[in-house]
Amino acid sequence: MDTHLRFSVLNRDLPAAKDRTAKDPEIAREIKYYEENFKNVETVDDLLNDYRLYNFMMKTMGLEDMAYAKGMVRKVLVEGTSDEKALANTLSDGRFKELAEAFPFNKDGTIEGTFDWSEKNEALDRKVVRYTNVPGEKVEDVDRLADYYQQKMQRNVGLTVQLLADPALYKVVTIAYDIPQEIIDGPKEERIEWFDKNLDLDEMKKPSELKDAVEKFKDGLEAQRVESTKNIVEKYIQVSFEEDEGEQNEGVRLALNFQRTAKDITDAYEILGSPALYQVVRTVLGMPEEMVGTDIDNQAAVINEKFDVKKFKDPAEVDKFVKKFVILYDAQNGIGTAPSVQLFASNPGVGIPENVLTAVNALKFGG
Repeated sequence: MDTHLRFSVLNRDLPAAKDRTAKDPEIAREIKYYEENFKNVETVDDLLNDYRLYNFMMKTMGLEDMAYAKGMVRKVLVEGTSDEKALANTLSDGRFKELAEAFPFNKDGTIEGTFDWSEKNEALDRKVVRYTNVPGEKVEDVDRLADYYQQKMQRNVGLTVQLLADPALYKVVTIAYDIPQEIIDGPKEERIEWFDKNLDLDEMKKPSELKDAVEKFKDGLEAQRVESTKNIVEKYIQVSFEEDEGEQNEGVRLALNFQRTAKDITDAYEILGSPALYQVVRTVLGMPEEMVGTDIDNQAAVINEKFDVKKFKDPAEVDKFVKKFVILYDAQNGIGTAPSVQLFASNPGVGIPENVLTAVNALKFGG
């Protein structure tokens, strides 16, 4: 079956097609292993040294071809993306940035969510830190944060700035009181204004409110973990589904991937950083093979000249773009006897004639 026809058939009921992939015994086993074991990962090395978890992660992020580069993967995970000089931000392959964002770790190698209680974290109340640690016993991080919060709030927190300046208190409060993400990420002044307007410190320090906040914090953390696991599993199923289709027809895999990710494209450089997106865009825009590997700024300029990537926010534009790709992919790969290609051919069996290709390439986007 040719690319155009297979892609059309799958799109008639994508959920059912992906559900069949999820029920594949091998896929189901790997999903179950991830769900049962990733929650036990405490450090980046725990993840890298577990063959099945590591390969699950790499496949989920479309990085199976880079599984051998564990040293680089470790550096990407530990450095994250907050620093513009971090490795993930300097690599041309955008998949590594997505990896660091999907599997966040702290710079000390602990998984994000595990709080930094070290002496370097000078913003903490060291006396309360000592009280929350039981020598010789392992204290769960969530319990230690809850204990710290209750003790510290009752001690000497009288101003919003004190609450915002203490990373342990801030972590508990943002989750327990469901602080909007735009406030959490916003400027300090806006955060102070929002906290002063929406939270009452005196009320928060009451025993019943402290207890309630701690319970909400724990529930919130668990909800975040469940949601994160769900998102990763869904992506693993999607990627597995696309890979399965790719084994039969690479064009179908590329089309499905583009259909799923195009809405997130913000500039031409993101296209150039993704081998899959780049191949689709290069095919549709008619960028010659000779351009591959040339100056990245020049290639970005060519893409921007030929197409406004902001249009990918419009599902109709994505649909039009990917449909053009599947037809051109079949033509360029000599799939001339396939049913959907013959629909365009004046002489079935000889491929798409030049006048039809010209018409397809002249397809106008944006109206």
